[in-house]
Order: sequence, then structure tokens, then C-alpha cells
Amino acid sequence: MDNYVETNREDFIPGTEEIPVAQVSDEEANSLVPADVIEDEENYLKITFSKPYNFEGEIFKGVDLSGLEDINGRRLTAIEKAYGKAGVVASVPETTSTYAKIAASAATGLPAEFFEDLPGKEVRKIKSAVTRFFYDED
Repeated sequence: MDNYVETNREDFIPGTEEIPVAQVSDEEANSLVPADVIEDEENYLKITFSKPYNFEGEIFKGVDLSGLEDINGRRLTAIEKAYGKAGVVASVPETTSTYAKIAASAATGLPAEFFEDLPGKEVRKIKSAVTRFFYDED
């Protein structure tokens, strides 16, 4: 793959190892992505629920996990200890829903029960955002 060359379909020579690749501009490629997906990329720590969630009589339309940016080393240690007490074993804890729920509770100040009773689809969104936060390269 060291000498990869993009080849237009019209320039493709049958019998060669080259594979024709359509040439498109970045602008054209981005126009194929729905606007809400692009917006989510910029604000991935702001989770919008598929439907309103009632927790202790209060209706939530989503959660803002941007508090993860303020978590320091001591708070991470507390999250890890809480994760350990949960009894879940994983080689990469940051990718589990249990770790994500604990981290989300620390980031939002909402009680653990809030995240425990969320529908699975919403927990998955939170897990994806937390995992991305801890593994995203700046």
C-alpha cells in the first residue's frame, strides 16, 4: 500500500492491480452526511434522548456530559473505585456501560439511579460519548 495511487474509473487499465476510485471533493462528501450527524460530531457530549425520560417526576430530554472535561485525577480515582465496587470485570473498563454510567453521574451531578433506569438505547449513547471522550486524541 506504500505506492497507493487514486485512479479515475475512466483511466482504469484492466489486468492491473490498481482499483479505480471515484474522485470527490470534501464539500461534496460532507453534503452526503445528514446535518444532525455533523452537529452531533461537534457536540458529542450533549446527549439527546429519543423520547423524554421521567426521573422522580422531572422530565429530561437529554444530558450534558461536558462536565467530563473538568474531571481531575482524584475524581477519576473515585470513578475507578466505584467501578471496582460494582463487581464488573473488563480489561478496558472505560468501554463498559457501567463505567460510562458512573462517569456520567460524576460529570452531571445526577444520582446513579438516574442512569441505572435509563433505557438501554440512551445508555449506549452515553457509553459511546464517554468512551470517545477518554480515547479521543486532541
